[in-house]
Amino acid sequence: MTKLLRGLSLLLFLLSVGSIVVLLISDVSHALSLTSFHQQAGAMALILIGTSYISLQLSAKRPWNEKLKGVFLGFAFVLWGSEQFLPASRLVTLMDSVVITIFVVDLGLIILDGLGKGDRGVH
Repeated sequence: MTKLLRGLSLLLFLLSVGSIVVLLISDVSHALSLTSFHQQAGAMALILIGTSYISLQLSAKRPWNEKLKGVFLGFAFVLWGSEQFLPASRLVTLMDSVVITIFVVDLGLIILDGLGKGDRGVH
């Protein structure tokens, strides 16, 4: 199962990079004008990289709490990408709040861990 999840993670990662290439080519060809294609390609890149990271986390041999933090971070990217396909609504506002909360908590935990290690944890 680990090998399958790692292979899936790599495939999704490569697809996300492909989405970014398509996004940048589209942006250049449209003189950086905001288009619906830009929004959709960006959303797909976020969803793909988030699912890639979730797959990687599920394959990792790490303590469950570390895996869970990684899964939440990947899930935040999936939510962030998914909300790009939805019209403004209370659901999208809720999704956005969840994404922001996950990003702030995740980065906050990294900061606290670095502060707890003193200068050794910050590079």
